[in-house]
Amino acid sequence: IRLLAKGEDPAKVLEATQWIRDGKVYRIGRVYEAGMPLFGTRAFTLRIPGAPTGGPFGSNKLIYNDEFLATEIGQVGTQFDGLGHIGVQLGRDGDKNDMRYYNGNTGQQIGPDGNGLKKLGIEKLKPLFTRGHLIDMVGLKGGMMDAGQEITAADIRAALARQNTPETEVKQGDAIFFHTGWGSLWMKNNDRYNSGAPGIGLEATRWIVDKGLCLAGADTWPVECVPNPDPNLAFACHAELIAKNGIFIHENMVFDELVADGKTRFVYIFTPSPIKGATGANGAPIA
Repeated sequence: IRLLAKGEDPAKVLEATQWIRDGKVYRIGRVYEAGMPLFGTRAFTLRIPGAPTGGPFGSNKLIYNDEFLATEIGQVGTQFDGLGHIGVQLGRDGDKNDMRYYNGNTGQQIGPDGNGLKKLGIEKLKPLFTRGHLIDMVGLKGGMMDAGQEITAADIRAALARQNTPETEVKQGDAIFFHTGWGSLWMKNNDRYNSGAPGIGLEATRWIVDKGLCLAGADTWPVECVPNPDPNLAFACHAELIAKNGIFIHENMVFDELVADGKTRFVYIFTPSPIKGATGANGAPIA
């Protein structure tokens, strides 16, 4: 099941290629740049040391530029959450033996010294190549959703029906994506963008789990609704998807061109940056 869910099964790849009809490629990730919305105290700073960084070399006087990047490389911009990103504390504060991650791994097992994950690192993942379903909530609701507005299983079914996609077409190992309109705030009103988000709730999350999907993505920073309808819960869908079921999350995506072209079914392709011990990955996902 997990091989299928990770897009590593050759039969799944061949099945996905049948959805390539027009041959058009869409970039569904954001540009990484200073000033983009960031969660909490995360940072993104790029410098070109030296300007130029090196040279001149040889009689041809070659010079070159390098970039120095200081950031949480897998957790800024369009970010792919790996299995070591989210866990659940079951016991006393600070007791790593009572912190649980995917497949029962403890905090002690995955990386007690803080120098990268010893287990569940992003470098373990193979490229993802699978069928993608876009749920156009803007089209369904008639406009941008608001922070804290929950996407339910009934909403997913209604959007699929509106898009003439039978629910049975959403198959094990597929990926699902949500266009909420929240991404229209990106780099225009970062304070509002960061203040919360519309997204899936626990009911829709369980629908995703029951379908055996490999990944959930959205044009928002958490994919799930924030704040949660239950004020006692924080990022509960992250825990359900990643820690409990091994289902990845792809955040801060952009689907405007897909929506404009009426494309709600496509091949989703992404290769996580193989940074040993990282919790997530940057990169440019495509449809």
